[in-house]
Amino acid sequence: MAVREQVNGVRVGVRYAVADHTGDIGGDWYLTTPLPSGDVMLAVGDVMGHGRAAAATMVQLRAAMTRLALAGDEPGAILAALNRMLCRRPSTTLATAVCGRFRPADHSLTWSRAGHLPILRASATGVSALAQPSGMALGVDPAARYATARVVVDPGDLLLMYTDGVVEQRDQAIDQGVQHLADDVRLAMRGSAPGERLRTALDIARRGNPDDDACLLAAEPV
Repeated sequence: MAVREQVNGVRVGVRYAVADHTGDIGGDWYLTTPLPSGDVMLAVGDVMGHGRAAAATMVQLRAAMTRLALAGDEPGAILAALNRMLCRRPSTTLATAVCGRFRPADHSLTWSRAGHLPILRASATGVSALAQPSGMALGVDPAARYATARVVVDPGDLLLMYTDGVVEQRDQAIDQGVQHLADDVRLAMRGSAPGERLRTALDIARRGNPDDDACLLAAEPV
């Protein structure tokens, strides 16, 4: 499944693939929500496991994040609230997530992460991971806090958020998978016209693990 749209001055594309060898739906999800302020909330998350429980939790987390973002909460506060929600459950449910508020007015991204893989930033000079603010996975410690980071995203740059199904492979460390994704996107940036980079990046990125759901979100200011 591929989706491309423009949201509050941000071009967004998403590629989502379900696991090849399981009939159970997983817990991967994404969010591209326009906010009343003119900003955009971008997020990707992954609930551990497959089946109805994982899918139901995914729906609840996505809905809660949307509600909190529309109410004006910042990324760190949103993740803290989701974490408390999972920690109140009688059984252990773990999830990872990354979310960022993009402000078209100054091209800034304010973001937080909960045990999730780093955001990649692709520009004319290369592809690299953004500095990772501290934040453990959701559902571990109800008192956990989630730091925020801020970066200015120049016109023509791409931001990429993704779940581990995009980069994880059985025979290599996950850091190697992240590097492979960065290499693929670097090729897309080098060989594509400015207006085609997002589409090409989504098309060229290899899928890491066919036995897991995979979600890749790419966003660029317009």
